[in-house]
Amino acid sequence: MDVTCFKCGKNVHAKDATKALALHLRACHTTSGPGEKLVCGQHGCQRTFNLMNSFLRHIRREHTNNNLHEHVAAGQQPQDEPMAMHVDPVSDHDDDLEEEDENYAETFSIDNLKQLALSMIMKLKSTAAVPFTAIEHVIRGTKVMFQDTLTTLKHNMLHVMQMHEVDTTSDDVQRLCAKFSSFENPYLGIETPRQQINYMVDNLMLVLPKEIALGTRIDQVEDRITGEYVPKVVTETFQYIPVLDVLKLVLKPEVQGLIDREKTSPPGYLRGYQDGQQYQQHGIFKTHPKALRLQLFYDDVEVTNPLGSKTGIHKLGLFYYTIQNLPFNVNTSMNSVFLLAVCYTSDIKKYGFQPILDPFIKEIKQLESDSGVKLHWDGSVCEVHGTLVSYSADTLAAHELLGFLSPSANLLCRLCKATRETIQIYFEEDDFEQREIDDHDDSVEAAALLRNGDSGTGVRTSCSLNNLQNFHCVTNFNLDVMHDMLEGVCPYEVKLLLNHFIFSEQFFTLSELNQRIRSFHYSKTDKKNKPTVLASDRLRNSKDHKLAQKAAQMWCLVRMLPLLVGDRIPQGNIHYSLLLLLLQCMDIIYAPLVALSQTVYLKHLIAEHHTLFKMLFPESRMINKQHHMIHYPNCIRMSGPMVTMQCLKYELKHGFSKRVASVNCNFKNICKSVACKHQVLQCAAWSGGAMRADIECLKGGMTAVESLKGSEMVMEFLQLEKESEVFVAGKVSLFGTNYKPNLFLPTVVENDTPQFSKISSILVGGQTSDDVYFVLEKYKNKGFVAHFHSFEIAELETPEFTIVPPSQLLDHLPLSGLRTYEPNSPIYISPRYSLMQIQD
Repeated sequence: MDVTCFKCGKNVHAKDATKALALHLRACHTTSGPGEKLVCGQHGCQRTFNLMNSFLRHIRREHTNNNLHEHVAAGQQPQDEPMAMHVDPVSDHDDDLEEEDENYAETFSIDNLKQLALSMIMKLKSTAAVPFTAIEHVIRGTKVMFQDTLTTLKHNMLHVMQMHEVDTTSDDVQRLCAKFSSFENPYLGIETPRQQINYMVDNLMLVLPKEIALGTRIDQVEDRITGEYVPKVVTETFQYIPVLDVLKLVLKPEVQGLIDREKTSPPGYLRGYQDGQQYQQHGIFKTHPKALRLQLFYDDVEVTNPLGSKTGIHKLGLFYYTIQNLPFNVNTSMNSVFLLAVCYTSDIKKYGFQPILDPFIKEIKQLESDSGVKLHWDGSVCEVHGTLVSYSADTLAAHELLGFLSPSANLLCRLCKATRETIQIYFEEDDFEQREIDDHDDSVEAAALLRNGDSGTGVRTSCSLNNLQNFHCVTNFNLDVMHDMLEGVCPYEVKLLLNHFIFSEQFFTLSELNQRIRSFHYSKTDKKNKPTVLASDRLRNSKDHKLAQKAAQMWCLVRMLPLLVGDRIPQGNIHYSLLLLLLQCMDIIYAPLVALSQTVYLKHLIAEHHTLFKMLFPESRMINKQHHMIHYPNCIRMSGPMVTMQCLKYELKHGFSKRVASVNCNFKNICKSVACKHQVLQCAAWSGGAMRADIECLKGGMTAVESLKGSEMVMEFLQLEKESEVFVAGKVSLFGTNYKPNLFLPTVVENDTPQFSKISSILVGGQTSDDVYFVLEKYKNKGFVAHFHSFEIAELETPEFTIVPPSQLLDHLPLSGLRTYEPNSPIYISPRYSLMQIQD
């Protein structure tokens, strides 16, 4: 039997070829353990696996010699066309099998074993659920197991040789015994934690956190000799991860090439910061258009039981950053959120943000300088420039770091001088005095003379980040939509509206609504975020604005609400109009591509929404986050779409730190424990390149082209013959997004209306997104139904098919066909945001 290595294309000939393939992958490609992407690659099969056992089992079951003989016997000869299945003739090489087995065994050396051992150690060290002490136990246990096993095998081998009168003192036997001995300790040189760290620093570019002193305090500690408590000076520190060292790990030549190929959108469209006015006006980007754009994030996290006795004592301040220049498929991964610093929040209150941000500011100034920073890789040198372009945080953390008074102050906004009373009256940005740099700097000087800041200006202190080029706290046009909309405006307004619909107008009962929430056929992408049922006491509680939903659940609930209850609410209901206006605003706010003209429309939508809210609920006060919305149009024009700057992915990163703290149960220096775990995880991800795999085929098999729907179109487009076979995937993941047959994809905009087609089949001819084709069945878009905030679609009388590669889709997110609770409901499509097509 012979199999092909998907990495190098080598044919592996052996009695048990699957085992030989596994050995070849480990020896020649250092492939090991879960998480590795394994591609079948046999005769056109593109199935992918994460586990070696599943990978080998699939090859044994689906690609044995018997199966190949069956194909050949049936006359299914390979075609030379693209996407076709190729069947190599089965060669007669039985005489060479033993020699091949020996060759593959020879290729596996002690260095290969050491690489596998190091790979295992790194995976364990980067797993939040495994403490470092447990790893030491694993190493000691497996070392003893290797030694005992190999010693026993060596003695048994020598005993058998002696029984057969083999000279055990010969050079060949002694070399064999030496090889047994060399394999007894796979951890040689990486046995202790210090050796492991040193190896990763020297060979894998591990970036270790630096411990930086902030000051000292006096603690009372027990004297081990006298048993009395005596004062001791304790140094208060924080952990800092050097940015330039991380950039050297990340910005390898292949990644730098992707950054250099980044393009801006055509005039009139915004897809990112590089399309906004700030980028065009920024001094650094005028000189160095490809300079790195860093986005900073800060939040505090309670890593202990929030109801326990240690609450607050071990509360951590976590600083992260991202590199906006990285491609979308890389930046959507958690591995692209880089840890900057870890400290105790109590130290921030004592020392302020400045000493923690000073090392970061110093490094950014190096990137901002005319000479930039020179990074070296294998003899090549690259000059890198960059700057901080944005700071993201929830409202409280943003005000704290940027130097404003608390959001509960009278002057509540960091972009304008709105007061609690004026936000109840005015609903356009032009109605408020905008904060200016010179005026703010004067306010900082005045606030410095006051103990608790200046309530007349809303300024508390200076912001250290203002020392950077072209960054200032009053021009940080970054208002987080996750906290503003999903944790503020949406639960506040939905709660008021549901109270009105259920208890005032009695369109439906709470139990009916909860039953629909439970039974609704959510889309594939919303199933894991479907909302929880609503409690009566919480819904009636007017003292808070919460609905006990997570941010993702709230987004799902507010988008699906028209389909959940729209059939029970009369057309034209004024309160229901408020919900529809909110959804119209969110369509643009959450769009990854925004036309400049849409920002003007958004401005009027927000003003209309706020006016209607105050008319319907005059007793309810406008909250800070509703006021923030009036700044969104200008934020988009200045810094790009709001969704590209939101905090969601940063806050998802918190889960890792919480798991580390809860598993370690050692809070002597929890900041260092968290930082070290983060850095080993980062090293494991980026040392081999953290580029997310283009494609993963989770299901599927070879299928005759003529059996596909739209087969004639497929054969013409791919230039295939009737007898050809293609790999048809049952499920494909492209850059982390899953696609399956019967989901819908937006393909084009016609007459200002997006057109949708259903996935009939997914063809895969390789392991990049360029090798994937969607066979789509066209549907008729019957128009936008405002009452359900969705598009109504229907099948064509005569089926029409088209074939589209992923790069030509209108949007990458697949959608599900949904139905309301009306009798004989048509199919509705509810996009997550406004779908826009760039017009040349």
